[in-house]
Amino acid sequence: MSTFHILNGDCLAEKFPKNLEGESIIWREALIDGPVSEDDFFENRKKFITDNYDSESNYDELVVKEFQRIQNISEDSDVFFWFEDDLFCQLNFWFLISNLNLDKTKIFRVFPKDTEKGFSESEENDLVELFHSAKEIDAKEGKLISNLWIDFQQNNLLKETSSEIVRNLEELITANENRFNGTLENQIKVIQKTAKSFEEFFKIFNQKYPIYGFGDLQLKRCIDQFSR
Repeated sequence: MSTFHILNGDCLAEKFPKNLEGESIIWREALIDGPVSEDDFFENRKKFITDNYDSESNYDELVVKEFQRIQNISEDSDVFFWFEDDLFCQLNFWFLISNLNLDKTKIFRVFPKDTEKGFSESEENDLVELFHSAKEIDAKEGKLISNLWIDFQQNNLLKETSSEIVRNLEELITANENRFNGTLENQIKVIQKTAKSFEEFFKIFNQKYPIYGFGDLQLKRCIDQFSR
């Protein structure tokens, strides 16, 4: 039986414990922003990322190839998903669960100790401890999470849903709604009144609203869009 660790981003990969058995696969997408329809999914994502974030990035190598590795995981494997609790990470997590063969694969979620800080302040020994407290994702939860991704694609997330694996789900759904109902725009504009630089703005925003999980690039795009 093989073991795989699906890591959300290179930062976690850089400090991932070397003494944990298994093969690591790094997921480097930002599905919180841009097109997510099934039609020509990766082709459209590649164009969006190239046009809006990094025209020099090798999307096929960094994203598509890693996704193919995930899809090629053998059915008798143990797969551990290391994803944080914010909206950015959870959307990536939901997408991957919805595209994994759940029939015979045993899948688990490794939870960060702190829902707001994620894995950022965890050292190697902390990560090993968190690994040993991972929770298995059963068929019912796997289906629920897959449906969350479908509902997100269709802009139809419902707060009545509850999950043992997706923590603070109602707050996540509210945060997603806030991106489109004017709340996020107001949150940004309030902080802009006092922040003297983007670095200060970024720090304050993530302290006040960690639920979004925005990186600096996503936040800059939000500011640009709301300034038009």
